[in-house]
Amino acid sequence: MRWSAELAACLLLASCSRKADRYLVDRIDVEGDTVERNAVMALTPAQVQALLEAKLIAQGGFDLIRPGHAAPEGAAPLKLKLVLEFTREAHKEGRPGTWAEVGATLAVRGGGDELARYELVGLGEVQVNGESLDERQASVRRALEAALEQTVESAALQLAAVSKQDAALVKDLSSTDPRVREFAVRVLADRKNPAAVEPLLERLKSPEGQEVRRAIGGLVALKDARAVPALIDLAREKDLMFLREIVFALGAVGGEEAEAYLFTVAQGHDQPAIRAAAQEALDEVVSSGRGRKEGAASASSGHGPGRKTP
Repeated sequence: MRWSAELAACLLLASCSRKADRYLVDRIDVEGDTVERNAVMALTPAQVQALLEAKLIAQGGFDLIRPGHAAPEGAAPLKLKLVLEFTREAHKEGRPGTWAEVGATLAVRGGGDELARYELVGLGEVQVNGESLDERQASVRRALEAALEQTVESAALQLAAVSKQDAALVKDLSSTDPRVREFAVRVLADRKNPAAVEPLLERLKSPEGQEVRRAIGGLVALKDARAVPALIDLAREKDLMFLREIVFALGAVGGEEAEAYLFTVAQGHDQPAIRAAAQEALDEVVSSGRGRKEGAASASSGHGPGRKTP
């Protein structure tokens, strides 16, 4: 997921269509092969959508525009897309029995043709209390409802964060609710507020790959030099695909330290694909003027001190 200034503008525009923290929703799409193929869950996309709509209404912050009705003039209603990433029954280490799991992602997009969006994730887990089809079905459906409830709650918190001033978001960084902290960091990073740097750097240490990628995206948006040494340290532990992403992130952030690292990787990494990626990122640093003031162009072209021409 990438954050941009358009995203804040998009959701702030949507806030104009709400009253007392209520948000208009005029479209909901449900996707995911798991909806069609999970014979145990046995729900159609329309039925899953109805469950999501019920959760939105129960949350109290959303108003749904029904088919055949138009949004109020000047309103910018939200569009939601729900993707069920997986449904499964699994055994968990250290936990007895079988567990039904449903993973969901809810994309929140503003009105108009804006492409920027927030994505909220939910994971429902319910222990299966029997082996019959009815018992398994009840468990997976309860897991689905739990996942939907998480995504709706997160959407409301994320939208609330977008409406806050930076000072309030900085205060939210100390919240006891990890979701409030997460959404505050997202919005601060989107607004390029340096207060987001330290929390994002801390998240680079997460064992969850997606959380690390979101943190990298935020740091790239901020282009803060403090990100460079942390990204270089991170690169030492990652596989080639992740290393390639970090290399391009360093190229986007820029700076002398990033340039020096990219130069070294472009010359000395044992994988041609990584050398090529580092050279591409290095060229970006040089062409954008975000590298060394002197000698950068010659280094990039292969004639810098100590560099062999390919």
